[in-house]
Amino acid sequence: MTTPQADIPSCSLCLFQPVCRNAETTHADAARERTLVPARILWRAGESVHRQGRPVLALYPIHQGSTKSVFESPLGWRQVTAFAHPGDVLGLEDLDGHAHCTSAVAMRDTRCCVVPVEAAREHLLRAEHREHMLAILRRNTERERTLLVAIGSMKAAQRLAMLLLDLSVEQRRRGKAGAALTLAMSRNDIASYLGLTLETVSRLLARFASVGLITVRQRQLRIVDPDGLCAVYEDPDRVPIRPPATATDSAAGSPRPQPSLAGVIRSSVA
Repeated sequence: MTTPQADIPSCSLCLFQPVCRNAETTHADAARERTLVPARILWRAGESVHRQGRPVLALYPIHQGSTKSVFESPLGWRQVTAFAHPGDVLGLEDLDGHAHCTSAVAMRDTRCCVVPVEAAREHLLRAEHREHMLAILRRNTERERTLLVAIGSMKAAQRLAMLLLDLSVEQRRRGKAGAALTLAMSRNDIASYLGLTLETVSRLLARFASVGLITVRQRQLRIVDPDGLCAVYEDPDRVPIRPPATATDSAAGSPRPQPSLAGVIRSSVA
């Protein structure tokens, strides 16, 4: 069993932290009921934590790593619908159903706690925990609504700027403000998530870097100009994200590292 680690973001942000013995610290309130001792399982990159259409047997708080949610239509096409990171709980939206609505796929080696669905229901339906769960569900619903609006009405540069800014918010929420972002998702995943083509995502990442909004080195991305990204998000037509042709053409032939991104859509930019 893993030792208690409530000081790390994954435990401190987890929905089950108040009742999980893995998250207990020396300052824990002795009167607080802690009855969960979830096991932890490692999924390798590319493996499914849970699959669409399979019975809901457990919820999976992410301890380390990151995942993507993938919806597969009866016609066979696939769409990335969400990304999850340490502290997020996989399968929460499916708690009241009998089967998972999407598949959760590890984007890199990912370790999750495993909370049996009966125990999850018992704890989350208690009044003291229900509001926290509902707040998370409301936030996720708002993210889905914002993504639909973005795909339906925003330009490509706005969508990508929104995702990068949200990624920065998630870093700050986990106590890593200002740090370089370790990227997990591929550009194909970004394109699927934002309703863009792979070529558009690659071109915009290069443009953002060329005008000083971001820097990308291997799997590390740093937001250099957050105000500039906010301006792109608000109105890409008034921001010069198209670099001079000579500068772009001369750099186009040089190899660039493949960047990837991780994050979730929020309804506003913090």
